[in-house]
Amino acid sequence: MRRALIPTIILLAACAEHPQDETIDLVCQPDRELPYADGASYLGIHGDASNSDEIACASGSAYQQTWHALEGLGLPQPNTFSPDGLTTYVTSTNSDPQGCRVHALDTETGVVQWCRNFPPTISYGSVEVDEEGYLYFTVEDQVVSLNPDGSDRWATSIGEAGQQELAWGLHFHPEGPIATVSQSGTVVLLNREAGEILSTLSIPEVYGFVAPASLDLDLDLSLLLPNAVNADIESVWGVPQEGEADASFNTFLGAGGFVDNTVGISSTGDIFVIGGGPDEDHGALVQIRVDWSDQSPTLTAGWYTPTNAGSATSPSITKDGRYVTISDGSSSDTFFNPEDVDAKVKVMDIDACDANTDADPDATVCEVLYVENVERWPLIGAPATLEDGTVIFWELGLDFAADQSARDVVAMNEGGVIWEASLPDDMDWTSVITVTENHVIGTGTAVTPSTETLLNLSLPQTTTNALLILDRQTGDLVFSAPIPDDAAGTVSIGPRGELYVGMLGIFSILSTEKRPTLGLIRFSPTAE
Repeated sequence: MRRALIPTIILLAACAEHPQDETIDLVCQPDRELPYADGASYLGIHGDASNSDEIACASGSAYQQTWHALEGLGLPQPNTFSPDGLTTYVTSTNSDPQGCRVHALDTETGVVQWCRNFPPTISYGSVEVDEEGYLYFTVEDQVVSLNPDGSDRWATSIGEAGQQELAWGLHFHPEGPIATVSQSGTVVLLNREAGEILSTLSIPEVYGFVAPASLDLDLDLSLLLPNAVNADIESVWGVPQEGEADASFNTFLGAGGFVDNTVGISSTGDIFVIGGGPDEDHGALVQIRVDWSDQSPTLTAGWYTPTNAGSATSPSITKDGRYVTISDGSSSDTFFNPEDVDAKVKVMDIDACDANTDADPDATVCEVLYVENVERWPLIGAPATLEDGTVIFWELGLDFAADQSARDVVAMNEGGVIWEASLPDDMDWTSVITVTENHVIGTGTAVTPSTETLLNLSLPQTTTNALLILDRQTGDLVFSAPIPDDAAGTVSIGPRGELYVGMLGIFSILSTEKRPTLGLIRFSPTAE
């Protein structure tokens, strides 16, 4: 059991927001290539099309909360911005079947400008915005585009006729099209103007790969949960229809799908997908090349890197397209038997594998360049991969049984571990990482365990949560401020250096004595 949380509460009270402070504007308008708007601070899931989670601007060392919007709605993925930075877009859960699940908010006030109802799967991805201000996202088996005012522009199904399947988010290709991947492993390119499908490639068909062993738990989890937890689940996602609760949970775990992660796109235009592999016990990272020789794109197979079991992390690629990072080891065995975890963070040299000068003589296989063992559970969020090859990742034990000295955030490169950070007072890092020029930014949660259990895991009794900022070079804690719930998606950064924390509240929802608040919080930088 973990120790009492009184020291954590004292720490966070000392670092809480200071209403008397005056906010300041920082400049966070990095250079961006078309079709993204130049100067856009945060582009989509993992910050950019390469999923690098690295933002080329300096962040502040002190912040205060300036607004809290969309309370009661869970935000699995980060918010994004209009080209002028005056509007932010976010997808969410909603317990009301007719309620809004995509929202446009004024960045200065948090006031909702417009919102729309779409099916619940819209919350699996972020809204991406092109240089003209048009919006794009995935929902069910569709790629959808809206005008800046929220009105319909076009919608395209990427599934075969009569076949329903999920599309896992999207990114823009450097040549202009939209790239996405379906749950069955089909990579799709569409043009942005009308949503016309330009090219497709089925990874299972072309590579001969199969989906990983299913994580289907074949049980109704609601029967195992306390009434208060079931009420929280319904307050966030709504009352499930028969079979929906199991389907939602198993989809979250990647059950039955060939792919359950967003594509990554390198600056050279190659598309990377992690999913199924040579057999049910091994997955693979695959490289998909885009051939433009006939004035229209054609998707072709590149090399692949085998993985141990599955992965809950999207490929993360350096901005210069040199390195790609993945993490593996995710399976039903690790869910039920965390002591049997065999998970690693792996980095591949894309240039060497393209030229077949890597350690594997087979040109179709890319050998791992360097690796770091994961000490706790398999990663449930993609590592950040910086341009110099440094990888920063976070570790989490869902049993919350690790002692205080267990590492929470790790920086590594080809030479090994650069630094390890253990958060104070039994906190665990709980969100995907954002890395700026000077900081590592995310959220942390400390849990008081209850006597209730789920599948041999202790449910939280209550939680304490915080926005956290670490020094990029050392991992030292620079700043923290309390937030109501835990987050899962990335903390995004706005064009004036403001931070946005979208809360999903998984641990709050599972808590026996804490009710989730959720929503999107804006923190503005202040003078130190």
